[in-house]
Amino acid sequence: MMVAASDLRFGYPELRHSIVPAIVMTGLQRQLPRKVAFELISTGRLLSAAELHELGVANRAVEPEDALDAGLEIATAWAAASPVALATTKGLFYRVADLGFEEAMRAGRDVNALMRGFAR
Repeated sequence: MMVAASDLRFGYPELRHSIVPAIVMTGLQRQLPRKVAFELISTGRLLSAAELHELGVANRAVEPEDALDAGLEIATAWAAASPVALATTKGLFYRVADLGFEEAMRAGRDVNALMRGFAR
């Protein structure tokens, strides 16, 4: 989750300093469209909070004075959830990302059946 304040600038200026952005490249290609990712690493261009939100990297783009409240709103929602359900949701979310559709659906059904045993 990311709350981006409107004064945020995000990018990878390594090439400007003759450094290859090697470590960040794998994650970057998974988070952004390939052309945007390549532009960032090859030019050092910085993205604004609004651009990050439009690209789906930031969950919210807010004014700087609202950033803490937005973050606390997310944290409050997480705190209100069952810790077991939230941890299981997070684990399944990342697990199904690398599975084929049918296998991901089976994993979801299995977790659904397991968690119904804990519901009260």
